[in-house]
Formats: sequence, structure tokens, C-alpha cells
Amino acid sequence: MLSSPVFQCPFGHLTCSRCDGEFRDNRCGSCGAADGYGRNRAVEEFLARICFSCRNKEHGCTALLVHHEMPAHEESCLYEPCFCPIPRCSFAGRSYALKAHLIGRHHWRTVNFRYGESFHAHARESTIMHSKDDGELFFLDSFREGRGTALSMVCIRPDNAVIQEFAYELKTPTGNGRRRHKLQMQSTARNTSLRNGMGEKEKVFLLVPNDMPCIEDGYVEVCIRKDAAGRTP
Repeated sequence: MLSSPVFQCPFGHLTCSRCDGEFRDNRCGSCGAADGYGRNRAVEEFLARICFSCRNKEHGCTALLVHHEMPAHEESCLYEPCFCPIPRCSFAGRSYALKAHLIGRHHWRTVNFRYGESFHAHARESTIMHSKDDGELFFLDSFREGRGTALSMVCIRPDNAVIQEFAYELKTPTGNGRRRHKLQMQSTARNTSLRNGMGEKEKVFLLVPNDMPCIEDGYVEVCIRKDAAGRTP
């Protein structure tokens, strides 16, 4: 996008500040002219008066700002979207709308929880986990890995959200029988808006063997904890 400072050669070719910085020889990037190459104040003043819509206009943002004010706005825009994790689904919207979409359109299970308190979630059916404390959304991703089911967790958040660390713990139910085994894992949930889909699978996961009797009902015990101190992106 053309932005100040703007440069012009004697033949009327305009050069944006980025291209001028790449050449760094005080010459026109189109024709190479050097004599008379300099700032075009008229175009700069014109650009300074143009207002642009926020990139999140389609998601409800009504902001109209000049170009140099837009980056600061978009870093904190409340309409920054999250995206549906279902492949080829084009839904994008705020987190509460994503939750409603996953439940209504894709029939996902939903579990409401509080940080630091254990709860049960289904390991083999898509489930969205909603924090009662602050509304954050978590997704327990399960995928086939060898002779078992690999489980890992992501936190679905807008790209411009304050950086926040969430630790989670997964356990298989202990059961009452003496021969029942127990698996346990602790890790940190990846923050993602899912703009580019799930991408590569998490490198850290809990692998539950297919023949493990304690997961016959499909549930695992989950506990999510939130770091008290968030950081700006």
C-alpha cells in the first residue's frame, strides 16, 4: 500500500517508501532517473486524509482510520476473529460465535470448567472446552498415532490477544481394578487463532494405547491452569 513518504521522478513515476528504501540510491525504481527525484508532498497530504476500514470489517468492526493509525487499532481490535478447526469450513468470528458455530453447525460437545479444577472430557469426540472464569476456548485434539490415540490441547484465541500461558494436565481414569493402569502428562497449550488450520500436530502429546482398559468409555481427566501474568504480543 502506498504510504508516506512518497517519491516521484521527473517522468511522474511514484515510488513508495518501502521500495525507495530497498534501492537506496536516490533513483526512480521504474526508469532509473536520478535528476529531479524527490518527495511528492501533494500525494503524501492526499494519502494522509484517506480513511480505511479495519481488516475486521466483515466481522463487525466499524472503525474508519487513516493509514498510520490503523496498525495500532488492529493490534487491539475486539473483532479479531478465530477460525473453525474443521477442514474446508470457512467460518471466522469472535470466540463466543465460534463456540456457538461448533456446537450448532458441527454438533461438538461442550464442557464448561474453571481453572485449577479437574474435569472429564471425551478423548475421541470433538469437544470445545469453555472457561467459566474468562471465556477462553480450548480444544482437545485427538489423532491416530501408531497403535494408540494421541491427545494434545490448544487454546483458540485471536492473533492480537495478549500473550497468555496455559498449562494443562491429562490423565486417564484410574479405575477401581488393581490391574488398571494410569497415564499422565503435563504440558503448555499452544495459543492459536487457527487462521491456517491446525497445521502440524503437536510434538508433545499423551499417547493412549488402543487396548488400554481405562479409556474404554472414551474420557480423560483434564486440568487447565492459567499463568497469572499475561504479556503483550
